[in-house]
Amino acid sequence: MAFKGNYEYKIEIDTMEDAKKIVAIAGRLQGKIVLRSGSKFSVNAKSLLGVLLAKKLNWSDLKIVMEQDHYSEFEKFIAE
Repeated sequence: MAFKGNYEYKIEIDTMEDAKKIVAIAGRLQGKIVLRSGSKFSVNAKSLLGVLLAKKLNWSDLKIVMEQDHYSEFEKFIAE
């Protein structure tokens, strides 16, 4: 779903392996990719520490926000 020129999808990170896979996928893609909760908190999805922080703090309504639409890359983690 496009939002303010970015693509934004609700995402679920259930395990440490999920976090590592998200970082690995984000790291090989072009453009800015962040995990965001609400409008105040966001972390770089290409940073393992950032993704682990998002998981550890158990942010509610966690979304992945991308400059380019990489839905198919993250489809496994996107909540419908």
